[in-house]
Amino acid sequence: MRSENGQVGQRKSFIEEARRRQIIASAVEVISEVGYGNASLARIAEHAGISKGVISYHFAGKDDLMTQLVVQLYLSAGEYIGPQVAAATGPRNMLLAYIASNLDFIEANKNYVSALTEVVLNLRDADGRPKFASADGEQKIIEPLIEVMREGQRAGEFGDFDPVAMAKSIRDAIDGAAGRAIKEPDFDMGGFSTHMCRLFDVATRKAGEDD
Repeated sequence: MRSENGQVGQRKSFIEEARRRQIIASAVEVISEVGYGNASLARIAEHAGISKGVISYHFAGKDDLMTQLVVQLYLSAGEYIGPQVAAATGPRNMLLAYIASNLDFIEANKNYVSALTEVVLNLRDADGRPKFASADGEQKIIEPLIEVMREGQRAGEFGDFDPVAMAKSIRDAIDGAAGRAIKEPDFDMGGFSTHMCRLFDVATRKAGEDD
């Protein structure tokens, strides 16, 4: 009996998770079509082909749904980017893998990235402050990249520069590419990825070091 109950519980959990992902996917599409301000739960429910009550069963309101949208995209990005960076040998190759995999992920998930950008800019906490667009939130994202910069310097692969400033420059360039991919339908992400890898490969080299 315990085994059967466990299987039923697993199936229910799987179904509920699938439903949550469906609702988040519909939220992404609605935000992409009408913007954050017009992305009501009613519109999202209509897009998903469900009742508004189903959304309320899975999420504690619009803010919770938007929060989970951001969390889900960050998790998906980490699941895609993390293994590629971990598989690279040495700090320089890790840096290049970080840049390329970030841009590949953006290219493959333009609608999600567009929706996330709107949510990050608009979602507020109980005190009216941006929930995600904060220095603390950025620090968690950028810390692993800063550590790659420091490890490269300790290993003698990178030159003398401020690891925090370099990591922020890389993140700003990646975020800028995301903005261009959203605004420019013909933006050449592959070409930009090659350019960025070349640019920061040179920027992190020791003074006077040849290619």
